[in-house]
Amino acid sequence: EKMNKFTKISYSDEINSYYFMGILIFEVLLKIVTMDGMLAIFSIVFVFLYVRLQVRSWFLALVGMIEILLSLPVAWFLFAGVFQIEFFSFLNTLCIFLVAAIGADDIFIFIDAYRQSAYHQDPAVLESLESRMSWVYRRTGTAMAITSATTCCAFLCTLLSPLAGNKSFGIFAALVILVDYIFVMTLFCTAVVIYHNKFEKDVCCCDIFSCCKSRCINSNPSPTTIASEKMTANDEPVQDRDRVSTFFREKVFGLIKSPMKRAIIGVLLGAWLIISLVNAMKLEPTKETEQFLDEDHPLQKSVKILENEFPIAEDDINLQVYFSWGLDEVDRKGVNQLFKPEFVGEPVFSKDFKFDENCQTAMLVACEKLRNDDDLAPYIKRVGAVGSVSCFVEELGAYAKLGSLSDCDAVKSREWKDDNDWQVSPSDLTKMMEGFIDQRSCFSDNEDTILTYYADALGWDGSSLKYAAITVENQVLDPFGTKSEPVARKQYDKMIELADKLTTDMNGVCGVGPIMTDLDQKFIFMNTQSIYVRSAVQSSVLGVFIAFAVLLMSTRVFHIALFATLSIMSVLLSIIGTMVLLGWSLGSIEAILISIVAGFSVDYVVHLAHSYNHSSGDTNERLQSAFSEMGSSVLNGMVTSVGASIPLFFCQLQFFKKFGTFLCLTIAYSWIFANFGFMSLLAQAKLPLKEKKACINL
Repeated sequence: EKMNKFTKISYSDEINSYYFMGILIFEVLLKIVTMDGMLAIFSIVFVFLYVRLQVRSWFLALVGMIEILLSLPVAWFLFAGVFQIEFFSFLNTLCIFLVAAIGADDIFIFIDAYRQSAYHQDPAVLESLESRMSWVYRRTGTAMAITSATTCCAFLCTLLSPLAGNKSFGIFAALVILVDYIFVMTLFCTAVVIYHNKFEKDVCCCDIFSCCKSRCINSNPSPTTIASEKMTANDEPVQDRDRVSTFFREKVFGLIKSPMKRAIIGVLLGAWLIISLVNAMKLEPTKETEQFLDEDHPLQKSVKILENEFPIAEDDINLQVYFSWGLDEVDRKGVNQLFKPEFVGEPVFSKDFKFDENCQTAMLVACEKLRNDDDLAPYIKRVGAVGSVSCFVEELGAYAKLGSLSDCDAVKSREWKDDNDWQVSPSDLTKMMEGFIDQRSCFSDNEDTILTYYADALGWDGSSLKYAAITVENQVLDPFGTKSEPVARKQYDKMIELADKLTTDMNGVCGVGPIMTDLDQKFIFMNTQSIYVRSAVQSSVLGVFIAFAVLLMSTRVFHIALFATLSIMSVLLSIIGTMVLLGWSLGSIEAILISIVAGFSVDYVVHLAHSYNHSSGDTNERLQSAFSEMGSSVLNGMVTSVGASIPLFFCQLQFFKKFGTFLCLTIAYSWIFANFGFMSLLAQAKLPLKEKKACINL
């Protein structure tokens, strides 16, 4: 706490203080994760209170939140218990906010349909509670099934990614959405029936903006019976029942219906899409190290200062890069990290590797070249004006020549190799290694034995040498931080070039060429960054196509599916353009978010499309009906999702903070393009639809 006090700008007008201590990092990060995790509670509380405000029942709000929260453990049971997936991605924690937003949206759809059934013009709907709930069930079940299927498929697009973390998140998110849909259609539906029979005493014309208790009815007949009698008597016109629905049916529809106003909407949305396109084309992969904390956090400032303000010192620990002879490509057969996270493959040792005198000589020559080549200074760290290169063959030769490594000055002088008779023959290698591996290394600051000091470079299994490696210390990369993909790529390409040069120079004297790798997985992370970018494009594009396919199959109307897909594409373009406007570059966080845009942006346009398709009349009548039926539900879903994302703005972990911004923007853009873009296209096209054949009870 005192250190945090010292880091505040207000503490001193003359000096800025920052702290960085390895032993504190875990404690600081644990505290940050705990505080950020607590923000999820605020999202849940907001969703609960807003659901209570809309459904006007503590009972329904409580059951609704229970089914939302139950979706997580049930989905986890299917994920880990049924499908036996063991890989848990940190991305899976985002499903808390995901299900809070989408789950509340499904609740609003169901309860609004239940309320609208009380005003339905068909008397058969209100004949009994069974007929009423049957109508509600059929209407909402189809609409939510389409949105849930589209959202699930969009999340399952992450299976295209070779990264287990992305796959794990996509599968878990899809299961959460599926389970939530099942709970809404079972548990919440049952709760509505109980609410009808036990708690819905007042059949009232009130909405959330007004209260008119004097006009409410409280009597022994069931609410459905009362609603039927009121509709039969035409006691009150339908359009006065819900002010929000009335607003969408009259005001918003009037805006879309007017050609002049529709043209203005088209110009505004078109201009914004052009701006978004121009900015989206400027999106570039990140060229800086990705920050895991807010840039104002003292720990993040310290990391940035250490990385950018101080040059690499000789005592700093840098990334160890290995050039290994005797290793083949890892056998990846049976590797599936979703089910076996710890199994990454089996090592394969080359049968052609031969560690004879010629190979030993060539490896020692290679070590000298790597040390003394000044052109490699940008890539191999310099210690005492020579490259930091670790070569166990050097100490092996000294041991073979001198008989021990006790005289480190003699070992380091390298005079022992002048006679060129220091090499160890393959027939003597086993006996020589028995004494060699227990010697103290002359290059170890901790007096480690040869076997300990060269643990990763010396592939001795007790009877044979499986592989041998030369280790160089990289000038730029370190084992603790992560550099941007372009920076790491430059170092990687040079190391690959060196491996190829060693293969050429040694002319196969070791039987095989070297394989370049690092054990801190920095080059793997570099490739992971490029995979994120590639997967973002693939997943987002496939998500759009899947949305189109599901919409086309569900509506069976090409232009509705096409216009809805254009709305989703507009959201995707707007998100990317806004990322650039916010100063974001395409790092791993941004790539993950782009890949799941389609999954987040389909709900509203699908609900409006489904309602439009199942309404009757001409284009204007269908538009008005869709706004009347779904306008309030879609608005409530948008408010809930945005509200659930706001606590994330205060997270210190950058991923969650950016996810909050992403969720808020995606929901806002989805609502705008669904209500004003998609519906305007339908109004402008005025393409007729075939009327659904009505069923006749005989």
